[in-house]
Amino acid sequence: MKRYIYSKKNELLIIALILLLFLIVFYLFDFMFRAYLLSVSIIIIIYVIYFITHFFTFIDEENKTKQIEILEKQIQQLKNKQSSYQEEIESYFLLWVHQIKTPITASKLLLERKDENNKEEILQEIIQIDNYTNLALNYLKIMNESTDMSFKEIELDTIIQNIIKRYAMIFIHNKTKLHYEKIDSIVLTDPKWSTVMIEQILNNSLKYAKGNDIYIYFDQRTNELVIHDTGIGISESDLPKIFDKGYSGFNGMLDEKSSGVGLYIVRKISRRLNQKVSVDSKLNEYTIFKIKFKQSTTLQ
Repeated sequence: MKRYIYSKKNELLIIALILLLFLIVFYLFDFMFRAYLLSVSIIIIIYVIYFITHFFTFIDEENKTKQIEILEKQIQQLKNKQSSYQEEIESYFLLWVHQIKTPITASKLLLERKDENNKEEILQEIIQIDNYTNLALNYLKIMNESTDMSFKEIELDTIIQNIIKRYAMIFIHNKTKLHYEKIDSIVLTDPKWSTVMIEQILNNSLKYAKGNDIYIYFDQRTNELVIHDTGIGISESDLPKIFDKGYSGFNGMLDEKSSGVGLYIVRKISRRLNQKVSVDSKLNEYTIFKIKFKQSTTLQ
């Protein structure tokens, strides 16, 4: 209201001058005071009607202006978000292209040797290429907030057995011993994205527990899947940051293939699925990852 009255101050001043002029004219010519009051009343009524009409128009314009400002801010935020997303994607794929060249080059060199005994090594490089490709596709999907999560009941053992088969050759080649017994539990989750989570954690364990032991089991009391390795562990200073994008820490320095994206994707998926992921580790002793599931039932 104050802003509107302030915007009409010139008009109010003119009205006041007109009323004063009427008063002077009526006084000089000795017109009847009642006629003056009638004239003034008519002028005031006309202006009040004009004032009220324009007041609602003013309010409507003010609201529209505020809405336009809000929309402009939202558009700018979307532009900033899109620009940030594009920069993030470009940054990741520059890293991805650099990393995937390593197993491709290694595969070419192995093929050029024409050694029949290097089949296992070639297959390992192909697995690495496949891993990088899947990681890139999953990165794109999980970064898209519109990607749907499809929950259903599934045997946890089915997910884990498929992952174990996929990495069987790496277990053998690295001389890493797997300790796993069938898990007789059904969980409510998105099978695809839970598979990605478990695979990335297991892949991380395989990198840093070569020649050691990896234990996979399900804690019925807490409904948590546990992946426990007796590898090189994670330093106390690195532990709070391992899920940060691009962070590879001291262990990453030891492994030139580390991108710091795998565990970042794990954290993104865990939040989308509402399945908490926790980690505990002691340098040169062990690393334990836990994924908390919503348990649906237990198989008998």
